[in-house]
Amino acid sequence: MNTEKPKDAPVTFNREQWSREEEEQWITLLGKEGFECPVETLEARLGFVFGRARVLLVPSPSIALYIVLSALGISDGAEVISSPFSWFGAARGIAWSGARLVVSDIDSWSFTLDPDKVAKRINEKTRAVVVGNTLGHPADWTRFEEIKKDHPVILIEDSTEALFSEYQGKRTGSFGDVSILAFGSPHPNLGESYAAILTDREELDTLFRAMRNDHRATPLSLPDPLLCLDLGVSPALARTGLQSLGRLAGALKKRALILEAYQDAMRSFEGVKDLYQSPDVEYVNWFSYMVHLGTRFSVLSRNAIVEDLRQSGIDAMAFPKALHLDPWFLARGYSKGMAPIAEKLSDRAIALPFHPGMTQEEAGQIIERFKEAAINVGAGAAIY
Repeated sequence: MNTEKPKDAPVTFNREQWSREEEEQWITLLGKEGFECPVETLEARLGFVFGRARVLLVPSPSIALYIVLSALGISDGAEVISSPFSWFGAARGIAWSGARLVVSDIDSWSFTLDPDKVAKRINEKTRAVVVGNTLGHPADWTRFEEIKKDHPVILIEDSTEALFSEYQGKRTGSFGDVSILAFGSPHPNLGESYAAILTDREELDTLFRAMRNDHRATPLSLPDPLLCLDLGVSPALARTGLQSLGRLAGALKKRALILEAYQDAMRSFEGVKDLYQSPDVEYVNWFSYMVHLGTRFSVLSRNAIVEDLRQSGIDAMAFPKALHLDPWFLARGYSKGMAPIAEKLSDRAIALPFHPGMTQEEAGQIIERFKEAAINVGAGAAIY
């Protein structure tokens, strides 16, 4: 007969306060590991999905880039090259770090960074290049990897607008030294919004964890200790993210059908540029359905179309200004003309609703209303 006194359950400093019934519901939904260690479980599953050895969850894409640059000591005096044409504007993290944003222009077809223009901007102060898979279309990664061979820079993949797109047999999120992904609308989701830093290099992941808030991480030998930011994600958010993974396949299929309906309805309209896909790209999961207007449209006419659509109950949005034209950057010496292609395209771009909650019929109706609005302000010109 065992007469030993049973061990008391450990009393932790803090714990989530769930009833037994609530715990059982979560465990049924996510599994025991997903309920008890949701952040670590989500990081591991995202690593498997995107083919990366290490994944770190953080609150937003800009914070992700700030963590990467700060952990690598890329700050005052350093230069980081990036595109100003980004929906999320993750490049704001460059300014936060204290490094100088060097704007480089984009390709007028894919809207991604032009690698030849980037190569001309690299100098002895350049520490990193942030390359975006813009609107879901992968960048020219073959050329950027070649550039990296000739220059000692950190190559950062900004894949905040591209989930599951494919370039030469590889999925976005697997390029460069470091990748940054974003999860949240209009990507298929349940309402959560967070970002992830992905890398295959253990020493980089260790640095990023120490910078985020993971005191269990063993930092590399550094001349100065890191001051962590305490910018992790909550277990509740991670559990919601785990739920979303089970819905992704169905949501992606719905988006593909909506895209097809949009393209079918738009194909007959002369004043809009078709969506482009480069020969090296096998698949594009478009971040949003962007309408790119012809040169006869001004910023004012673009805005008038957006307003017309919104008055009709369609939640259209004007594409954000090129990042270097934000008042903060203008006040610090940036100016119009630094990236003319990006500036022109951002002035003539409209984002239409594009998410799994829509129907194909709604997509067709939106395009018909868009055509009416565009004709009212003077459509019909050749595009470029």
